[in-house]
Amino acid sequence: MSEEQHNSQPPSTRATTLRVAVLMMPGQVPLDLVGPLQVLQCADRLSIDIQVRYLGPKAAMQWLGPLTLSGIDPLPEQLPTQDLLLIPGQYRNSLEPLAQQECVAWLKANAHYADTLMTVCSGTLLLADAGLLKGRRCTTHHALIEQLQAKAPQAKVQSDCIFTEDGRYLTSAGISTGIDTMLYWLTRACGHSLALAVAREMVLYLRRSGQEPQLGAWLEGRNHVDERLHRVQDAICAAPSQTWRIETLAAQAAMSERHFRRQFKSLTGMLVGDYIMGLRLQRAKALMTETTWTLARIAEASGFGDERQLRRNWARQEKAPPSVWRRASSQMLRD
Repeated sequence: MSEEQHNSQPPSTRATTLRVAVLMMPGQVPLDLVGPLQVLQCADRLSIDIQVRYLGPKAAMQWLGPLTLSGIDPLPEQLPTQDLLLIPGQYRNSLEPLAQQECVAWLKANAHYADTLMTVCSGTLLLADAGLLKGRRCTTHHALIEQLQAKAPQAKVQSDCIFTEDGRYLTSAGISTGIDTMLYWLTRACGHSLALAVAREMVLYLRRSGQEPQLGAWLEGRNHVDERLHRVQDAICAAPSQTWRIETLAAQAAMSERHFRRQFKSLTGMLVGDYIMGLRLQRAKALMTETTWTLARIAEASGFGDERQLRRNWARQEKAPPSVWRRASSQMLRD
């Protein structure tokens, strides 16, 4: 089956049985594998039949400390048609050259037998090594962006998103973003209701869109070890549009208001109000990208109250006005 023939086939909108192959390679990052598989396991238990097959250059491999993964099938000469081929990432200091070469050659010959190819983290680099990313939008972990650009100079590498979709290629930033990407694929394959049920089962209160920055406002100010402040930040992230008062947040952190303000600024590098505003702006950007809502409706849903407040805070961080930013973002997704 040629690439052109494959792309001409309409995607299935509903599947009762999904066939998934997982490429198992030495040095695999545990969450790159377990996160997406947990999404599939929940979906299988809740509604549909998912058949997972594990393939790799070795029948067994060291995985996590003393743990070993076994029962891995050898790479078939021809991959039976799959709904999804999942390629988790690998630690770069644990690569085995011969295994890498074997998998790259196998991908070149068999990638077109999968309806969708999904990579997590450095798994995208394997697609680049196989020459499969020419002219395609793709992403990887922020620390590996330059390597990806060097390996695939003709690819459209996206450096500030958690996953991208280009035809049947889904590439994600890693490490936890494999969960977001798998939920997106599940939505596309089986519908929103099942994906939502899986997200609830996995206690995922926020399902991130592909265009959310890898190091966006949700992660900003988190490089500290004060559990009291982390609890406060978790609460704000879960509901950034809510009205948050300093006395409420300080009480939640079991601090006086004065000490809370000082501790928050000292450990996060920003004022409490600026932190909340950053999250609201990030939420507004996501809604501008994903919906056709008016700016007034987006302002209300993001916690700004009205369009004027949104525009005023927007101007502090962005040079282009919201309408121009929105058109540019939409154009980037189409390119």
